Amino acid sequence: MSSIRRTIPFWAPVAALLLAVAWLRPWLDSALVVRVTIQPDGAAPVTIYRATALFSADEKRRPELPADLDLRRWSGKLARIDIIGAVRRRWMQDSSTGYVACAAQLLTPDGKLPFEFVSWQQGARMGMHVRQLGPVACRADGGFVFAQKGTLWRALRLPRSARLQLRLRPLLNSELNTRPQPFIAVTAARSALLPTPAVKPTRPPDVFIYLIDACRPDRLGCYGYDRPTSPAIDSFAREATLYENAYAASTWTRPSVATILTGLYACVHGAMHETDALAQWPALLPEMLRPAGYTTRCIAANGNITTELGFNQGYDEFVFLNEAPATLIDQMVAKRLAPQPPSKPVFMYLHTVETHGPWNPGPEALRRFDRGLKGRYDGSAASLDKISVLHPQLSEADLGHLIDLYDARISEADQGFAQFIDTLKRAGRYDNSLIILLSDHGEAFAEHDTFGHGWGLNRDTMHVLLAVKFPRGRDAGVRAAQPVSLIDVAPTVLAEAGVSPPRQYRLPGRSLAPAGLQSDRRIFAEVSMWEANNLDLVAVIDEDGYKRVIDASVLPRETAPRKSVGLWDTRPDPGEHTDLTDTLPVRAAYDEQLIAGWLLDQLQRRQKATGAPAPKIRLSEDLKRNLQNLGYLKGGHRP
Repeated sequence: MSSIRRTIPFWAPVAALLLAVAWLRPWLDSALVVRVTIQPDGAAPVTIYRATALFSADEKRRPELPADLDLRRWSGKLARIDIIGAVRRRWMQDSSTGYVACAAQLLTPDGKLPFEFVSWQQGARMGMHVRQLGPVACRADGGFVFAQKGTLWRALRLPRSARLQLRLRPLLNSELNTRPQPFIAVTAARSALLPTPAVKPTRPPDVFIYLIDACRPDRLGCYGYDRPTSPAIDSFAREATLYENAYAASTWTRPSVATILTGLYACVHGAMHETDALAQWPALLPEMLRPAGYTTRCIAANGNITTELGFNQGYDEFVFLNEAPATLIDQMVAKRLAPQPPSKPVFMYLHTVETHGPWNPGPEALRRFDRGLKGRYDGSAASLDKISVLHPQLSEADLGHLIDLYDARISEADQGFAQFIDTLKRAGRYDNSLIILLSDHGEAFAEHDTFGHGWGLNRDTMHVLLAVKFPRGRDAGVRAAQPVSLIDVAPTVLAEAGVSPPRQYRLPGRSLAPAGLQSDRRIFAEVSMWEANNLDLVAVIDEDGYKRVIDASVLPRETAPRKSVGLWDTRPDPGEHTDLTDTLPVRAAYDEQLIAGWLLDQLQRRQKATGAPAPKIRLSEDLKRNLQNLGYLKGGHRP
């Protein structure tokens, strides 16, 4: 035995141990594993990069993988790029020990472009939309970001001859001193302040905004309807610019009208929910115009447009007449214009409610449009209250009769508008006036499994009437097919009046003058009536005409109908019938990313203007009854 011991050198066991450690080291080390894929719309993902780097978690030095990826094959295509990675123990493939941190940029013939992973994961404290959208990234250091779910992605239309340069490195769990915080790239404040016109008019034009509540444009002759509902509106449209694709920024009255009068989206001006009032900080059009010498008046018949809710700011006279007929409003306009000196410009906001439910047309109008269908609902508030706003169970006779009632009310609204135009002409204020005829939203008749308005962002409620007569007959007879939004109303008024906003916040809209319209414009909208974020929807119509509606709701009390959330190509499918979410997943992701960036932009605008949430109100009993009869609040037939 002693002779055997003497033949094995004393250092042999040590050497064997060192060899074993060396052999096992790769299996004990950490591994950085990365894969990059690209997916053009309508095709399967293609892996364009794959790499693994081993390293010791005990050493401070970390590997960094450079990648220079040629994207020329996909130039001009809409594509999604995914950076998928993990850090894990080499011998435990499913055990994560950290994240892949990434720094990225696009190289094009025109220079370097940022490659931002835009996402949305905040806003509840400001009363904004809460649900997470997009690829949520967290900041590492040195320009690196990482995703806790292991995938960073971006959908974009690839520039010509582009290359994607990446730097990838491991970030261990143990190196994160605090809980990772979402990082969202800064995208806001890219629109300029509305400029003051170089030459101000010597006598600014009179400005009249005439709103027909809940009026669907496809029920008007000038938009192609085959029933004679709107001869006066059709005649006016021939003397004005008619916008064939105008959209509301929200689909119920309070936020939509606040957008018209402020030029801001609802999540910025703050009047989003049923208990929100307008704060003092956003300047309304009458406040902007009074310093320019305008006499400012409002006559409104909808309970959402009241002093109680903050809509009286800046008016010399503010009149609320609950559900008053348009003919009465027109009489009041005539009385107020008669003593007005011709040299003093006038601003009037007029809000009529003929086409807002309940629908109770007079005998003459009903006789002209009633086809004798035996529907179960007579258009009264009590009968409409029985119709479920989501998943309504309506027969063809029910729908037909309700549409007859609605069309009859449109004809009565048209008669009121005819009287208004006659009043302006008799007062000598028609030719040199800026007259904006519009609706605040449309009305759904179960096309997307909803009834009424405020419950969706489909075309039936988002598409609005918009016709603008510019002073002295400018651009008369133009039919503009380019997409526009009601956020463009305030900039149009200010541009025509030669006035700049008195407050230094930026208006996201632009003038409706036909010369400046763009066919590739993006349109955004939102609706979030309930404080608890039930049925909280956000939409975009992108520059290619695709429309995406996302349900950002966080509580399950109400669920958006399947037909009202999705992706549609609105050019061949304006009625939004064929959902392409599964067919075009890259387009769906791209539009989701657009919405995330837009929400971030609006949050930054609001935070810059005010850090305070929207003021909450307790409605008086009278106003509660008024709103309930129009279908608002609990117990109402529609929001």
